[in-house]
Amino acid sequence: MNEANADPRPVTEKSRPAVAEELAQIRASVAEVLDERADLRRTHEVMVGAQGHDPRLHELLTADLGLLGLVVPEHLGGLGVDVAAAAAVIEELGARLVPGALATSLTAILAARAVGASAEPLLARVVDEQLTLAIALAEDGTGWDLEQTATRASGTGDEWALTGTKTLVIGAEAARVVLVTARDGDGEPGVYAVDRAADGVDVWTHMTLDQTRRLSTVHLRGAAATRVDAPGGEGARVLLDHVRAMLALESAAAARACLDRTVEYLKVREQFGRAIGSFQALKHRCADLAVAVAGARATADHLVTTLRTGAATRSHDAALAKLVCTDTLMSVAAEAIQMHGGIGFTFEHDAHLFFKRGKSAQLLAGSPAVVRAEVAALAGL
Repeated sequence: MNEANADPRPVTEKSRPAVAEELAQIRASVAEVLDERADLRRTHEVMVGAQGHDPRLHELLTADLGLLGLVVPEHLGGLGVDVAAAAAVIEELGARLVPGALATSLTAILAARAVGASAEPLLARVVDEQLTLAIALAEDGTGWDLEQTATRASGTGDEWALTGTKTLVIGAEAARVVLVTARDGDGEPGVYAVDRAADGVDVWTHMTLDQTRRLSTVHLRGAAATRVDAPGGEGARVLLDHVRAMLALESAAAARACLDRTVEYLKVREQFGRAIGSFQALKHRCADLAVAVAGARATADHLVTTLRTGAATRSHDAALAKLVCTDTLMSVAAEAIQMHGGIGFTFEHDAHLFFKRGKSAQLLAGSPAVVRAEVAALAGL
């Protein structure tokens, strides 16, 4: 990544211990709200509701805690804290499988920061108008391949119109602005902000395998838009990398939460007068999962450092982290179902929520096979 696309507001004015303390306070505040209003019982209720998310919870996290402005630079009205703060919030949401648009909004804000000065008007709007965001990249037939983007942008300067259809859009049902990748008249890829309420914007939301995360199709018919990235930039790639980062962070946290729940169950479930967690075979399986979870955690932490420092390895690290962390979540969730026995297979139990989130995370932003090939190419293999 070139210098222009690096994080425009790195944390330099505070010592790392001070940053760590601030990060811990932010994480604790978010966790307190989520523990009170977003446990998995609540997720079961919300995910089958008409809205698919909890508006009151969103208000608490945004209006009361100000999370939408968390990493927006101070000169644009935000708090301007470290990238790791947004990552911590995404992890807390991911550990609880919270439905809604906050994770995607924070992801889009981080991507806009990485784009640079051209995205500042959007970031200012996020704070002023408390905008929730979604990111629209994939298209029918070509998936997440940015080189095959068919959506078209016509116009110039601040006035653009978009025509095309985007699929598999995460969080669009709760977003007010959608960031869309499109090609202009010269065939140059770019990122454009479209208000969901604008004329020519139709959003169809689908109930998919992962009911905690609804996906939408966004159809654009000459919809008014503003360009977010500067011409000649790499805004589309920045968006894809950050979506993969979100999936990695969520998955690493969810894998840890799923394993913790499973271990607690093994401590209390008894067979033959003993807690089944004392059986050697289950101990070994949990130990293997703990190693995998630790690896996913380390991978996610490295990715946060990459995003914070603006390292040139961003695309490689985001793709690799997405592979490692989503595969880990799938492995842990599958084992959790087995180790919970018959109850683990039921719809009422929480285990299937982690399993379905893991499978959707594996497939979003590129299938495992596609992303593996991309990682190899980026590594020069």
